[in-house]
Amino acid sequence: MKNTLKEKLEKGMKPIGTFFELGSPSVIEALGRTGLDFVILDNEHGPFEAESSRDFARAAELVGLTAIARVREVSRPAILKLLDIGVQGVIVPDVHTVEEVQKLIDYTKYYPIGKRGFCPTRKDGWGFDEMAQQSVLGQMAYWNREILLIPQCETVGALEHIEEIVSMEGVDGIFIGPFDLSISMGIPGQFDHPDFVAALERVQKACRDAGKFCMIFAGAPAAVAERFNQGFDSVAYGLDASVLVAAFQANLADIRAKI
Repeated sequence: MKNTLKEKLEKGMKPIGTFFELGSPSVIEALGRTGLDFVILDNEHGPFEAESSRDFARAAELVGLTAIARVREVSRPAILKLLDIGVQGVIVPDVHTVEEVQKLIDYTKYYPIGKRGFCPTRKDGWGFDEMAQQSVLGQMAYWNREILLIPQCETVGALEHIEEIVSMEGVDGIFIGPFDLSISMGIPGQFDHPDFVAALERVQKACRDAGKFCMIFAGAPAAVAERFNQGFDSVAYGLDASVLVAAFQANLADIRAKI
């Protein structure tokens, strides 16, 4: 299955997604009717694992959303299982060192870039989809192109090594977690602090210089627009649960003001 998020990023189309926390395929189906480009299946903070994520990935495919997953940790099983059930990329939290990023490349990418284990799974129709009819080398090259590896920059360690991280073959882009990054820097939630602003600019420059994309989280519509205007390639807008609550709050306030 072609990775439409990757395609949109390469075309500079400014894709918008959201974090999926509510844990129902019906929510994914509903999100597919909103105009969103992708969903992030949150295996870090969400209450689900790979088996449930398989059903969410299937629902996303049905409605034309790209499903990527935020994995729970830097480990082979946490990444391999999600890739094998059919997500089209992984966002990896709590990254601190270049050595950890090399492990992520090994777990996510096939030979000759990484060391991902080869097996027919749901991702390729258990060996019966069209791309699975290629040679083994052809299949590995296909998935190395289509699967996105996106380490998060949300720690001082990742920030201090960001130029080296983005230059590594197999890293496709960076996702900035602004809350955790500001906390790691000792300035929690101070997004206007000069040090934090400089950190964002450093990550963006490193990504541009390496020809990689840069994504970030934003919790409000105005903040999404602001981040794009600052030059970010893609933005994850809120969480499905928080956007749902905010929408009902706004609509109910409007209704009650009229009755």
